[in-house]
Amino acid sequence: MAHGAATISGRRELTRLRTLGQGASGAVVSLFAADGGGEDGQSLVAVKSASAASAQAQLRREEGILASLCSPYVLPCLGSRAIAGGGEYQLFLEFAPGGSLADEVERNGGSLEEGAVRAYAADVARGLAYLQGESMVHGDVKGRNVVIVADGRAKLADFGCARSVGSAGPIGGTPAFMAPEVARGEDQGPAADVWALGCTVIEIATGRAPWSGVADVIAALHLIGYTDAVPEVPKHLSAEAKDFLDKCLRRRAGDRWTAAELLEHPFLALAGCGCDVEVKWVSPKSTLDAAMWEVDSEDEEEDNVPEDCTTERMKALAGSYSVLPDWESDDGWMNVLSCQSGLPR
Repeated sequence: MAHGAATISGRRELTRLRTLGQGASGAVVSLFAADGGGEDGQSLVAVKSASAASAQAQLRREEGILASLCSPYVLPCLGSRAIAGGGEYQLFLEFAPGGSLADEVERNGGSLEEGAVRAYAADVARGLAYLQGESMVHGDVKGRNVVIVADGRAKLADFGCARSVGSAGPIGGTPAFMAPEVARGEDQGPAADVWALGCTVIEIATGRAPWSGVADVIAALHLIGYTDAVPEVPKHLSAEAKDFLDKCLRRRAGDRWTAAELLEHPFLALAGCGCDVEVKWVSPKSTLDAAMWEVDSEDEEEDNVPEDCTTERMKALAGSYSVLPDWESDDGWMNVLSCQSGLPR
């Protein structure tokens, strides 16, 4: 596509290096070296690709959403192209050398210190405040969908579940991070992203997704949507952090603070002073840079609700999942890009 070629600045050859991640829609994100950029003739780009028709349609939809957004806290789309014959569609994305927040948690032994939690939460809140100003909902905020770029800043990524405020259509997301109104299928507005931000803070502070002690997804969705339960707040957090989570995790959407209000909360007020997170990532200029080859480490009682009001909704959301918190199994995926491909002029 002309748009992709122009944005990629004339690069014509892409060489696949490795898989970075896999999405629930069937898209695979891979790291590519692109000829024609950087001091040594190479630069790096993340390519999100899909071959199935439905997954291609979702990528095109995501591209349209990203094209309307411009924020230092949203991972940008650099362009796109369709492979000849329609067998594959690709989005070119900024490469985030720090990986996701979930990767950062693993690198730090299973949890982050509160200073880092504060800094990353502030970046996510800034991204959500921007989206709210654009009448947009991310729809799937969680550690895996927030990435760390070269300067240490966190950016929102994976807009496959994003939607305009008030738009019709199916409600999506990851069950463990769903707000009560989302679990019930009633609404998915900016307040749902704020709930998910609170869940993400718990995730990176503990290394576990909310509701990780619940036996199965249907039970968790019942708990989220149809009881008075809220995620357990980590006891080791400061009083300010706990109060911040209280503002995020109120069961009534209208009672939650907005992202803009959260940025004024004492927990986030000091974020951005430069003392919370040590920047460890330098954007690699080529495949020979050491940063390219760093290896991540391996990986209350329920209320009685009539079954006919909840069962179908919970089964639909639960899908094929059976336990928590394994929402993102790698089983059953295949690499759809494994060789050099030509990029149009």
